[in-house]
Amino acid sequence: MWLDGEKLRLEDLAVAAALRLIGGRVFLIGQGVEQNASDLVINLPPIFTKWQFLIDIIPVQIAAECLSRLRGVDCDAFRHCPYIVELAGGLTV
Repeated sequence: MWLDGEKLRLEDLAVAAALRLIGGRVFLIGQGVEQNASDLVINLPPIFTKWQFLIDIIPVQIAAECLSRLRGVDCDAFRHCPYIVELAGGLTV
């Protein structure tokens, strides 16, 4: 679960605690998260609230890279769209 620095943080922590009570394993990502708040915690560096989206994606990108390596897949290759749009109104193949 991603914990926002301000919005619904206490509610999200309550959901994480409830999930753990019923046997769930919880992974929390956020700023200033206590290590005992879940089974796994990634604490992100402090950043202005309006810029948080810049660092929120980093753990998912790292996980995608690790999973692609485990599967032997090139995560940088275009699998479903083998072309790149470089100009408005045209395709470069």
